[in-house]
Amino acid sequence: MNDYEIIYMIKYNHDEYAFAFMLKKYERFIWKKIHSMYVFEDEKIDFFQESMILLNKAIQTFDESFNKTFTKYFELILIRKLIALKKETKQYVLREATFFYQIESPETQTEHIELFFEDHNKSMVYQYYFENKRSIEYISQTLQLTKKQVYNIIYQIKQKIKKMNN
Repeated sequence: MNDYEIIYMIKYNHDEYAFAFMLKKYERFIWKKIHSMYVFEDEKIDFFQESMILLNKAIQTFDESFNKTFTKYFELILIRKLIALKKETKQYVLREATFFYQIESPETQTEHIELFFEDHNKSMVYQYYFENKRSIEYISQTLQLTKKQVYNIIYQIKQKIKKMNN
């Protein structure tokens, strides 16, 4: 049987075995696409579940009159959905840093951030970029660093945050 016949059985006969077959058939395909998007480990199951729901919607909305295979149709909407999900999720979350915000005075808060990053420039870049949402240009002018140095510090901060989240 081909995909068209299976889709027909699912759409019009509500065949559960055909639907289970389609889920099993596209399971590896979905995992391959999720892995290609470089999704964090703790989010992969959520992305997979969303993809399985999308597979069901794709089966229900597939129209063979457009002369496209179901696999190509599903791949297109799957990639769009995964990109949208990836944009929705926060890339970097600093979970252990919540104690910074429990401290009342800004001076002690800065001291704790400096201890956390072990470098004054890193702590200042963290504050300007992640907390105050300042531009790279503003940070480089304020701290008298080159843009490349600022980008490197941001990269180092993100790596440290990534390690903390794993």
